[in-house]
Amino acid sequence: MDTSERREKIQHNVFRKAAMFFVAFLCCLFVTSSGTWLTAKGVVAVGGIPIIVNAVTQEDINNAKNKRDAARAEAQKASDTISQLQDKKSDLQGELARLNDANEAQRAQYEIIYGQLEAALEEKANALDEFLEAQENLENQQKLFSDRITIMFEYQNKSTLEVLLESDSIAGFFTNMELITLIADADAQAIDMLQVALDDAELQAEIKLQYADEMQAIADEKQKQLDELKSLIGTTEATIENVETDIDSWEAKEDELEAYADSLSAEVKRLQQQYDLEHSAKTVGGVTFIWPTYNHTITSYYGNRVHPVYGTVKFHSGIDIGAGYGDTIMASAAGTVITVSEPVEGQNKGGSGYGNYCIIDHGNGYSTLYGHARDIYVYNGQYVSAGQAIGEVGSTGTSTGAHLHFEVRLWGETKNPLNYLP
Repeated sequence: MDTSERREKIQHNVFRKAAMFFVAFLCCLFVTSSGTWLTAKGVVAVGGIPIIVNAVTQEDINNAKNKRDAARAEAQKASDTISQLQDKKSDLQGELARLNDANEAQRAQYEIIYGQLEAALEEKANALDEFLEAQENLENQQKLFSDRITIMFEYQNKSTLEVLLESDSIAGFFTNMELITLIADADAQAIDMLQVALDDAELQAEIKLQYADEMQAIADEKQKQLDELKSLIGTTEATIENVETDIDSWEAKEDELEAYADSLSAEVKRLQQQYDLEHSAKTVGGVTFIWPTYNHTITSYYGNRVHPVYGTVKFHSGIDIGAGYGDTIMASAAGTVITVSEPVEGQNKGGSGYGNYCIIDHGNGYSTLYGHARDIYVYNGQYVSAGQAIGEVGSTGTSTGAHLHFEVRLWGETKNPLNYLP
């Protein structure tokens, strides 16, 4: 480690120790003259720093549980609402699919009818053209007939003698008389045929016009249905979008409520631990002891045992409490720190013997030792309260895994800690 790193580490330790001293000073304000923690207050460690809080009651725990359960219930309601909205969305999607299918069918039918309409309009136009042509032919034929009638009228006003005299011969006379009759008959027949054609053309035009009007009405109705379907599809799509927005909103609300309930669960656990800590103390010889960790599992007892590292029978001067790396180590009783040793400060492992450890004097001849720590928060001469965070669990020294080695001593002689812990 170079000089700058060493200087930075020293500054960090000085700052941390100063902070712990300040906290300890605050804690002292709530300690009676006998060194016993006031029952009106409690201590809980947050991130390794002891925080003074009001003493926890069973009512506090029940209130936290009620809040947590209420949040869970609200989260369940949100989940149920989401399920209902999902069902509604599914129904709407089915309706949208049905409308789209109906729209396609209507569109296909409309295209057929519209094609028929176009054909009808084409026929209507052709019929009207034929009608106009027949009308024009009739008018021309009527004019021609009128001209011929005029000529024939002139002949009819002449006497037979005049016709004879004007003819080149007797044969010409009979020819002229026959032509006059034939022309009159032919013109009358032509006009009659033209009138028939005109009447038929007019009739066909009327039929085509009526058919075109009927097809137009059908096409207009189909277009109206298409427009209605499009409107329904648009409305359904908008409704689905609104439902999806509602689902997103309720999912966010459910996540928020679940997160809140989880935080309340953590708060219930913390309050329960603090409550257990405050109500499970045991007083022996004028000193009140509590468990130095939240975990009360013992992995190795006080007395002779086969050493886990050396494999020989050795006397175990304390108890090993199973705990994880970084778990909080708390002062088992109020007192003054008399020894702090951190040969591998901040390390999970390394060193020998107790590794990182500290000893607290509780008065009346009692002291406690806390070994194999990853870090020690306190310093020599510091006064600590029962339950105050003093370090973190590690596996430093002669150790095979994370745990706290805890000793109780009376006038320097080790005692079975289980006789002092609640």
